Amino acid sequence: MKTTATVLAVTGEVATVLVVRTSACEGCHKLSGGGSCAVCSLVGGGKPMTARAGNRLGARVGDRVTVERAAAGVLGDAALVFLLPLLLCFLGWLIASRLSPEPLWQAVGAAAGLVCCFVGLRIYSGRVRARRPDMEITAILGPSERPAGEGDGQPDGRA
Repeated sequence: MKTTATVLAVTGEVATVLVVRTSACEGCHKLSGGGSCAVCSLVGGGKPMTARAGNRLGARVGDRVTVERAAAGVLGDAALVFLLPLLLCFLGWLIASRLSPEPLWQAVGAAAGLVCCFVGLRIYSGRVRARRPDMEITAILGPSERPAGEGDGQPDGRA
């Protein structure tokens, strides 16, 4: 997944970038007629978000950059968010159904599995994922706030 972003801050080899989530909404037939799409409203299409990106290319604050996230990472996160809750909900129901034939306790077991899943995902997100960048800067498109050629280390084509 590739998108364009603006560098907000740089700390070592990690940059904080501002990304406007529009890729899911591009080409939507509802937007061409001036309407709004329910899916885009739910996922926050068009709203800016900040992310951490690896900055091996040396992008600086104000640079417009291309950031990329591996498809495997996107699919892995989708599995964590969508499949893991279903799996743990089913596992909670299965354990409760072995312990009690009462549907109420089976529902409580399913709910407990779901709650445990989201608590685990919250801990994972806060501790493990916060240590590594979400994406990688793959290209520096140019400065957006600095005048051209002002100490950006790039040749400006002037002789």
